[in-house]
Formats: sequence, C-alpha cells, structure tokens
Amino acid sequence: MQALNVLTRTDFWRQVQQQGLITPGQMIVIGVSTGVDSMTLLDLVQHAPTALHLHIGVVYVDHQLRAQSATETAFIQDYCAARKLPLHKAVWQHGPLTHGVEAAARDFRYQTFQTALTDWRANTLWLAHHNDDALETLLMKLARSGSVFEQPGLRLVSRRPSYTIIRPLLPYPKSAIRAYAARHQVPHYEDATNQDETIQRNRIRAAVVPVFHDLNERSAAHLLRYTEEMTAAQGLLAERLTQLAATMVTRSAGSVHLDRPAFNALPRGQRSLLLQFVLADTQPLTGRQLAQCLDLAASSQAAGSVNLAAGWQLTMTYQRITITRENQSQVGGIFLPVSLSLLGTVFYPDGHAWHLAPAGPGLAVPAEVVLRHRQPGDVVQLANGQHQLLRRFLINQKVPQSTRDTLVLAAVGEQVWYIPGLYIRQAHQLSGMGQPDTMKSMLTYY
Repeated sequence: MQALNVLTRTDFWRQVQQQGLITPGQMIVIGVSTGVDSMTLLDLVQHAPTALHLHIGVVYVDHQLRAQSATETAFIQDYCAARKLPLHKAVWQHGPLTHGVEAAARDFRYQTFQTALTDWRANTLWLAHHNDDALETLLMKLARSGSVFEQPGLRLVSRRPSYTIIRPLLPYPKSAIRAYAARHQVPHYEDATNQDETIQRNRIRAAVVPVFHDLNERSAAHLLRYTEEMTAAQGLLAERLTQLAATMVTRSAGSVHLDRPAFNALPRGQRSLLLQFVLADTQPLTGRQLAQCLDLAASSQAAGSVNLAAGWQLTMTYQRITITRENQSQVGGIFLPVSLSLLGTVFYPDGHAWHLAPAGPGLAVPAEVVLRHRQPGDVVQLANGQHQLLRRFLINQKVPQSTRDTLVLAAVGEQVWYIPGLYIRQAHQLSGMGQPDTMKSMLTYY
C-alpha cells in the first residue's frame, strides 16, 4: 500500500481500483460523523467514476455527548436530502456517563453500522480513518501495554463475520484531507473536543504526530508497512505458540497446567510470550503481574502463587504451574464446564440445546467436546487457515467485555470450534459425509 501526501479524486479512485477495494455496481455504506474526514470521504464517493455505477448509503450516529450534536444531525439530514442520498440515522439514548464512554459509544456505533448494512443488504462499510489516526492508535497501544499481542494498528481492510470494513483514506495524512476539503469547499463541522489536550489521543496528535512526520518523508509509508507486516507476524507467532503449548500445557476441569521445568528451559523472552498467550483469554497480564509470574517460575521456591484478574490465580509447585479459578459458573441453568460425549445432549431451560451425534447435519468435531467459558490460550482458526487468540478475535468483532465473559463455547483443548451466533470453525464445516478420520461426530446447537 502506497502512502500519498496529496489527495485528488483521480488519484484516490486509481488507488481504490488498484487495491481491488471496489466492484462495479457495489453498494457502499459510509460511516459519517460530519467531521472533515468523513465528509471528505463522502464527497469523494459522490465523485466516483460513472462507469462504476456505485450505490451509496450514509449511516450517522448522534451520540448526544455534545451540545453541537443536534445541529450536526440537522446538517447531515439536510445534506443527504438535497443530494438524494439514503440516510440511516440513530440516536444514542443514554443516561449520565461517568466512565467507559468511548467504548460504550463505539459499541452502539458498530451496532448501528450492522443494522444499516442489514437493512440495505450491503456487506461493505467505508470509514474515514487516515494515516495520522493509524499512528495515534499505534502509539496509544504501545503506551498502554507494549505487548507484541496488541493489534498493531488500523488496517486498510478488516473483515467481520457479515461485512468488510474498508479504510480507503488510510494512505493519506490529515493535512491532505484538509487540503482537499478546502479546494472543493466540502462542508463539515469541527469537534471542539479535538482541541482538549486532557484527552490522550489529542495530546499525541498535537505533540507527537508532527514530529514523527518530520523525521522522515516516508514515515507514513513505513507505518503502513509496519502494520501490515506485524499483523502477519502475529498470525505466525500464534501458530508457533500453539505448537509450543502443545508440548507443555494441559487442561482439566477449567484449569490450565504447564510443565514448570520445560517452561523454565525456554529463554525468558519466550517464557514471557508463552505465558501471555496462555493467559490472554482470562485477562491480559499487567507488566507487574507478568514479571511476578516469570520471577516466581524461575526461582528456587518450591511453591508460590500470584493473584490475577477475575478470580484467577497462578500457583506453582516444583513440577507444575497451574492457572485456575476456584468456582464453576452457572449459565442458562447449566454448570460449566461440562463435557459433551457422543449421543449426549445438554439442554438449557430456555429451550436451546447442544447435541453430539455420530452422523447427520452439523459441525464435524472430535468425539468429545467441552462446553465452557473462554480460557487462557484459547484460539480460533480463521478462514485463511491461520490461528488467532480468541481474545483478539472477540475484540476485533467488537464484542463487549461483559458479553465476552459470559459466552458459552464448544472447545477441544484450547481449540475453539463453535460459538453460537459468532464463530464456526470454517475449515471443518462439513455435512457429515466424507469427514476426516479425526472427526468422529457432528455437533449441533439449536
């Protein structure tokens, strides 16, 4: 992907078509906030080459967080009406908000995006994130954790279960977008809160981003390359750690066990990666917790423990490291975890059930699966065959934290096979005929 310092309609559409981001006759849903970035993107799409015969839908959310929002809502309604653009508008109804505002607003926004896409029978959402946004996101994540497991930044194309997000402005800096808006007199509103430097992103935008771009004229291109290659590296790392975990990690009754001597035989950097990988689906370790766990494992102590988040605890003996949570949980009238064997059925009081049969329709799985909540080290297999931590998958799908903690899934070891309404292990979506020898039964949820 090439970074560009000048934004023109001709070059923009050349880039879009070269990257294969569009097909003739496609329906594009554009997320708009009335800010300069999204209004510029909307202007660009309205000036698409006529040969593409594009259909456009606009989706807008009034978060009711600023006094100006009512004015902006009226503006976008008038703008779309004057240009005969279909508009899906949603108003976020909420009471007083004291914390978690950004995450809650994002959840509502993406729910609105999904509703609009479904209503219009579309599967492509265009968002106006640009190169400076990508840099700010990367730096915020680096400041927050520094973990290699953090998603490195915004991507040009992000795939969701039912739609694809395209960020066609990602190669362009904010300055190029502002210059375009000025040349073409694109109407927009400025969010006064963008000048509030008590907000972390705004401090980075004001103090760090300009210096970064001044260091090297190719810095924007380097950022895009880094994000692309780190995303690929994370996939390879997850595969390697899955293989490594298979040699020293076992699971039983909701607990995770590591062979302590084998774990300590690894270099400290690899021990750090493996422990984070194994624990990722409970709660990410803080830097202090990670250091405590590694130091305890490497010490001569016969036993010890470290308290982790959400009731989990890491304990050690000479031979074993165990991560466990004391009590089972009850969900929908059943206690988890529970093993589901061939011809077994687990019923919920609300009428839903899991069933494992020797043949018939469903998902081909090994002969026994466990129904449980997510656990440290759980992984999913993506459509391209690569593995990804379940925690990262759920974050990418914008699943709220409260929902993540209560999901019931079907798993074999750390391999997740089925999460109702969210994930099916695609590589084995078989009909019951011609299934691999390792697949002994068919799982259904109804």
